[in-house]
Amino acid sequence: MASFIALQSNQKILNQTNTISRDSLLNKPGRPLNSIDNIDNSLAANPTAAAAIRNIYQKASFSTPGNYEVVQILGKGSYGVVVSAIDKREVGKPCPLAIKKVTNIFHREILMKRAIRELKFLNFFKGHKNIVSLLDLEIVTEKPFDGLYCYQELVDYDLARVIHSTVQFSEFHIKHFLYQIVCGLKYIHSADVIHRDLKPGNVLCSISGQLKICDFGLARGISPHFSNSKRGDIHITNYVATRWYRAPELILSHKPYSKSIDIWAVGCILAELYGRKPLFMGQDSLHQVSEIQKVLGTPNPDTIAKYCSARCYDIFASGIEVKRRPWPLIYPDLGPDAQHLLDCLLTWDPDRRLKVDEIVEHPFLEDVRNPDDEPGCPRGPFDYSYEIQLTSMHKLRCAIYEEVQAFKEQVST
Repeated sequence: MASFIALQSNQKILNQTNTISRDSLLNKPGRPLNSIDNIDNSLAANPTAAAAIRNIYQKASFSTPGNYEVVQILGKGSYGVVVSAIDKREVGKPCPLAIKKVTNIFHREILMKRAIRELKFLNFFKGHKNIVSLLDLEIVTEKPFDGLYCYQELVDYDLARVIHSTVQFSEFHIKHFLYQIVCGLKYIHSADVIHRDLKPGNVLCSISGQLKICDFGLARGISPHFSNSKRGDIHITNYVATRWYRAPELILSHKPYSKSIDIWAVGCILAELYGRKPLFMGQDSLHQVSEIQKVLGTPNPDTIAKYCSARCYDIFASGIEVKRRPWPLIYPDLGPDAQHLLDCLLTWDPDRRLKVDEIVEHPFLEDVRNPDDEPGCPRGPFDYSYEIQLTSMHKLRCAIYEEVQAFKEQVST
């Protein structure tokens, strides 16, 4: 595998709206084209000048401050594009980073809501070593480069790519990976936040084996302190979480869910670390339930009653009981501690799943655990009451601008 680079936060990325391009500057009369090295050196010596010049990357319609040089496209999706780039402000010390541009954001309500949530969560959780760091933000309005630009630390691969590669890792590596995920999740859950989309593709991995949870676009705060209802704003949303890592209650029940849906996803990731492929690969929601049943067996009547849904009763009403498959038949190399932990994570009853504080204390993680390095979020529960005010496209647009400005003020102090 190629090298991975995990960066520390760069506190001085500038945000300027001037769109003078580097090419136009080099092509000014009287300026020789071979002066590009001198330009780079002068930009490194003068960050303000670097911010006044824009670099254009046509392949992805990117416009960035002059001190950044886009290297390549890392990925594309419905949200936009992610590229790798180099910050060239320090001569001889180029710093890699990732830049995500969210396109069409100001014309789609769902994209604006997810962007606001992600920005708020990344800002709220900044500083934890197992959560990706946001370095800076920028809004570009000039077409075709317009969008929300998120400057983040660069980690070249995600855990899905590592799992499905030919790279070999031992049980110690599996413990080390799982422990980091759980430490990051402990920090998140301590703020009464559910990630809601944990999966290997949303966990970044460096070449040194450091993991960072990313993609908070579906995350939600659930503290009842900031809700109009006594139980908190945790109403079920069926599409939450990628299907293969989706807890069964998200498919079978309409009752409020809890942090236990993230715990289920952790169990799926642990199983995938051993099997090198997803454990439950359903082609649709009903098939997903069937795949779970093949492994965990049919849920008991008490659990079915707890789901309290006609859909659940209909699926299991045949009376044909499916027996649970022992873990060693699926993963022959699974030790007793790993088997027990999987039993405590992947269970039909969400109330029986371990809490994140209990996972870090499980014997499976004893070899890699550092109890002095498992902080909870010191800022307390996440305040999501702002969502009540976001009742129009205009208010959503204003909220994004305010969030960008607030972040920039923080990094400049």
